[in-house]
Amino acid sequence: MINLRNIFPFLFSRSFLGRTVAVILLGSFTNTSVCQTAHPHILVNASDKQLILDKIARQAWAKKVFDSMRSAIAPYAERHKTDPQWILSRYLMNRVPGKRYTHFYADAGGSALIGYSGDAPFPTVRVSSNKRPPVTKEGLSYKLPTIEQLKPYDTAMLMQLERLGPDARKEWVDPQSFVEVLNGKINQLALEASVIFWLTGEQSYAAFAADILDQWAHGASQQFPVEGACRTGFLSVQSLGDGQYEAMPLIYDFLYDYLRRHHYGTSWYESVFEKIAHTMTFNGFWNNNWFAAQSPAMVFAALSLEDRSRKDFYLNFFLNKDTINGSCGHLALPSVVKKWLTPDGHWKEPGGYHNYPVSNLLIAGLAMEKNGYPIFRQFPQLLRASSVLLKYSFPDLSAPSFGDTGPASQSPECLEIGLLMATKYKDRILPQLQSAMHTLQQKKGYRREASGYMGLLCYLPETASCSAVYNWPRSGALDFAKCYLQRNGTGKEHGLMYAVQGATYNHNHANGMSVELYGSGMVMGVDPGKGVTYEVPVHVNYYEQWAAHNTVISGSRSASVPYFHGGGGAKNIGHITLSAMEPLADSNAISPFCSFTDTRYTDIATRAKQQRTLAIIRLSDSTGYYLDIYRSDHPQDNEYIYHNTGDTVSLLNRDRKPLELKRAAIPLCRSPFDPPGLRYIRNTLSSATGENITALFRLERNGTDQYMQVLFAGQNDRTFYAGEAPSTNTAPPVYRNRPTPAIVCRQQGEAWARPFVAIYEPFAGSGKYSVDRIEMESERGDKNFTALSVYNRDGSRQLILQSADYTVLKQTAISKFEGAFGVINLVKDQPRYLYMGYGRCIEYGKYGIKMKKPGAVNLSVSAKILEISCSGEAYITIKGNKQIAAVFLKGPTEKKLLIEKTADGIGFSVPPVKGGIIQLTVNHQP
Repeated sequence: MINLRNIFPFLFSRSFLGRTVAVILLGSFTNTSVCQTAHPHILVNASDKQLILDKIARQAWAKKVFDSMRSAIAPYAERHKTDPQWILSRYLMNRVPGKRYTHFYADAGGSALIGYSGDAPFPTVRVSSNKRPPVTKEGLSYKLPTIEQLKPYDTAMLMQLERLGPDARKEWVDPQSFVEVLNGKINQLALEASVIFWLTGEQSYAAFAADILDQWAHGASQQFPVEGACRTGFLSVQSLGDGQYEAMPLIYDFLYDYLRRHHYGTSWYESVFEKIAHTMTFNGFWNNNWFAAQSPAMVFAALSLEDRSRKDFYLNFFLNKDTINGSCGHLALPSVVKKWLTPDGHWKEPGGYHNYPVSNLLIAGLAMEKNGYPIFRQFPQLLRASSVLLKYSFPDLSAPSFGDTGPASQSPECLEIGLLMATKYKDRILPQLQSAMHTLQQKKGYRREASGYMGLLCYLPETASCSAVYNWPRSGALDFAKCYLQRNGTGKEHGLMYAVQGATYNHNHANGMSVELYGSGMVMGVDPGKGVTYEVPVHVNYYEQWAAHNTVISGSRSASVPYFHGGGGAKNIGHITLSAMEPLADSNAISPFCSFTDTRYTDIATRAKQQRTLAIIRLSDSTGYYLDIYRSDHPQDNEYIYHNTGDTVSLLNRDRKPLELKRAAIPLCRSPFDPPGLRYIRNTLSSATGENITALFRLERNGTDQYMQVLFAGQNDRTFYAGEAPSTNTAPPVYRNRPTPAIVCRQQGEAWARPFVAIYEPFAGSGKYSVDRIEMESERGDKNFTALSVYNRDGSRQLILQSADYTVLKQTAISKFEGAFGVINLVKDQPRYLYMGYGRCIEYGKYGIKMKKPGAVNLSVSAKILEISCSGEAYITIKGNKQIAAVFLKGPTEKKLLIEKTADGIGFSVPPVKGGIIQLTVNHQP
C-alpha cells in the first residue's frame, strides 16, 4: 500500500487536514498512473524549436529579444562555471542549522509571520515576513537592492535598505515582501537561462539554471504551506507572493532531460509542484482578482505533475470546478466569465487591476492551449478582455484611474496573446485586435523587442499589416463601477474626454461623483490612485477618501459607511445613478460638438442629495471646454474640490488679475474628525468672494507651458482655497513625487438652488485660451434650473440650459426649454445650432424644436439649409417666414415634408434621422 504520509507529508499538516479537499485527494489517489510527457510542453514543445530559431533569424525584434536575454545572463552563466556558489549564496534561504525552518505561522489576518518551527537537513526557502514591502515611518518606499548588492549566505532577518525620496540614507529594516521579490529576480534569470539552453544547447546556461532550481527544490520539498488564514501561501505569507516562483515549473520543463542526464535529484520535484498546485487552487480569495492572478502558477505546476490523475485533478479546477470555501478558493473559467468580466471583457475592478488578473488568465490559457485544451474557442470572452482597456482609454492611451490603482494602459502582452489565439481560431474579433496593435505601436510606441521570453517563445512572428485606425466610441459605460465617459476627438493633443464614476465594488474609493478630465495631451484633472500600501495613514485617511477626488463633500463629513480603516476591499458608498446621457454608451452621437451626462447620488453618510451634469462642448477641431454643474442639498455647507496635475495654481478675479489672498486653513469637521481628509490639503490661501473667479493651473510639458483654466460662476457665501494636496500617483512620472495643486470652493449653506457651476478649458501656451468669460443668465426662481452664457474670444457664445427636473418648461422672452441639457450656439446673437441632449422642447429666436417623446436632437442652421439629427420624431417651427413653400428632407432618400402654417410662421415634422438635410424652398410670388 502507498504511504501517502511519506510521499506528500504536506497533505497531513493541520492546515490541510481540516479541508474537504483532503478527503477528495485520499479518495482519488488509490488509482495512480504516470503519464509519459515529452518535454518541454508547458509553453512550447520540441516541434516549436525550429520555428522559434527561424523567428530569431528572420525577425529583427525576436533577435533583439534573444540577444538581450543572452547578454543579460551571460556574465552570470560565465561566473557560474568557476564560482557556482556566487548566485546560490545570494538566494534568500534559511541556512543556519537548527533554523532551517519547515513550518511557518501567520497572524490571524494572514498578513505577517509570527512564528517558525522545524529544522530541515539542508537550507529551506526563506518566506517573506509580511505581505507588504517595507515602508518608512513617513510612508515612503525603500529601494529594492540589486542581486549584486545582496550579502552572500545572508542569515540576518534585517537588511540595509536605501530610503527613496530626498533623505536617501540606508537603514536596517525587515525586508518583508522584498524577500520573495529578490528570489523572484534570481528565478527569472534561471528561467531565461533555461530558454537559451533549450534553443542553443549551451551547457553553461543549463548548469546555471539547474543549480538554482535544484537548491530551491531541495529546500521547498521540506517545507509546509504557511499556516494561518486562507490567504497564506506555500513559500510566501500570502499565496499571491508564490507567483514569484511560477518560473520554477517552466525551468524544470526546459531542463527535464538535462537534469536526468546530469543526475540531479529530481525525486524532490513532484511533491513541490503539487504543493504549489494545491495552494494555488485552495488558498487565496475568489471574490477579487487574487485567484486569477494565481492561475499561471496553478496551471504550470499542475501541468508539471507526472501523475496523470493528479494533473487532471487540479486542471479540472481551472476548467470546470469552483473551490469556494467562504471567501477562500478559486473560480473556474465559466464562473470567471460570468462573475468577473463585463460583456465587453473589462475586469470588474478598477482599470489598473484589469491587466493583472486578465494577463495571468491569458498566460494560463495559453499553456492550456499548448497542452490540447481549446480554452479560447470555448471562452471567447478572453479575447475581448485582451484588448478592452484600450476602448476606455483617454486620448493619451492611459486608462481611467478610479479606485486603488496606479497608472494603467492597454497591456501589449494581453493584446499579443489575444492576437495569437484569435488568429488560431479565425475569430471575428481579429481585425479589431490588429487595429488595436497598430494603435499601440503608432501612438504608444510599443516595440515587440520589449516582449521578453514570452514574446520570443509564443507570439506571432509578425502582426498583420494594418493601417486601420482603432475605432473609439464617443461614449462608454462600466456598469459595475457606475462609470460613464464622453469623448470628443481622439488626437493626443486636442482630444477631450471625461469620466465620472462612483460605486461600491472591490478596490473602489470613497469619492461620491468623481470626475477625471483630459486636456493638452494628458489627464489634467486627475484621480489620485493609491498610497504606497493600503495601510499607510495617508492612504487610509486621504487617497481613499473624498478630499483626494474631484467631487463634492457634503457637510464636511462625507465618508463610507462604515468608515474605512485600511485594506483593499470595497468601501460602502452606495452608488451613483445615471439619469440621462447623450450619446448613450457605444451609441452614435447626435451632435459633432456636444455631449453630456446627468448623474445623481445620495451621500449615505450625510443623506445629502446630489446631482451632477457634465458636458463637453467643442468649439473647433483644436479647442473646446468642459461644463460642470454640481448640486448638493446639505443645509450646513458643501465643498467642491478639484485637483490638477501641475506646478502651480492661482486665483484670478473677473478681470484676470490675482485675487487678494490670505493664509487660512480649510475648516474641518470635528465630530467625527475630518472624515473626508481635507486636512491633507495644506499651505492653503483663501479668498471669500461672491464674484466670478478663475482658477488657473499651470505645468510645463515638453518645453511648453500647459494650462487648465477653471471659470467659476459666482455665488454668495463662498470661500475659495488654493493649496497643495499630496502627490498623485497616476500623474506623469515627473509629478508623482510632487504636491498636487488643488482648489476647494466652500459654500456655506445648500448648493442645490445655488449649484457649483464651472467651465474647464485646457490650453497650451500663455494666453492661448478660448473661453473669455461666463455669466449666469437671469432665472425665475426655479432651484432646479441653470442658464449660463459662455463668451468666447472668437465672438461666439453658447447659451447653456440645464435642469434637474426634466418635466418643467422654462420660458423667457426669447427661449423655451424643457429637458435635462441644452446648448444654443450663437454668433452675433444668431443661432448656429440648437442641441438638446435629452428633453421635449428647445427654442431660441425664430427656431424651435419639440420632440414627440423625450429624446435628443441637434439642429444646425444656415440661410436656406438646416441639418438635423434626432433620436425620435421632431417637430420644427420657424417663425417669421411664411413664404416657405416647400420643405425637403434629404438623406438616404429624399422626402417632401408636410408644412403646417402657424400664427407666426411654419412647422413640419421630421422622422428620426442622422445627418438629414432640410432644404427650404421660398415662394417669391407676391
